[in-house]
Amino acid sequence: MIEIYNIEQEAVIKTITVNPFIQKDSDKVLQEIGGIYKKFNPLPEKGLLVKIPLDPAIHVANQWVNTLVDELVIFYPEEDEPFILIYDDENSTYFFTVDRKVPEAILFTLLFHH
Repeated sequence: MIEIYNIEQEAVIKTITVNPFIQKDSDKVLQEIGGIYKKFNPLPEKGLLVKIPLDPAIHVANQWVNTLVDELVIFYPEEDEPFILIYDDENSTYFFTVDRKVPEAILFTLLFHH
């Protein structure tokens, strides 16, 4: 299940079943990683977090990581650009910047999904 989490409320506000469209858009997000997210404390105080399980896992290979990703976490800070969190095979965390159009499309789809 996809979970949409309100960071300020510290609560899941919506759950949605994964579908092929979200899986495809998640793949697109992972293939369009722009760079390392460089804020010292990447966790925003306000905004949304979307946790998307990926089945099948998606292979990500770039200059920073070469791994299979089975969960994508997209952060939507209230006052900043969206960014993502992934874990590698050894459970190390990586925060990346991404092209904002795809994560925003995913959020729109999830929030207005019936």
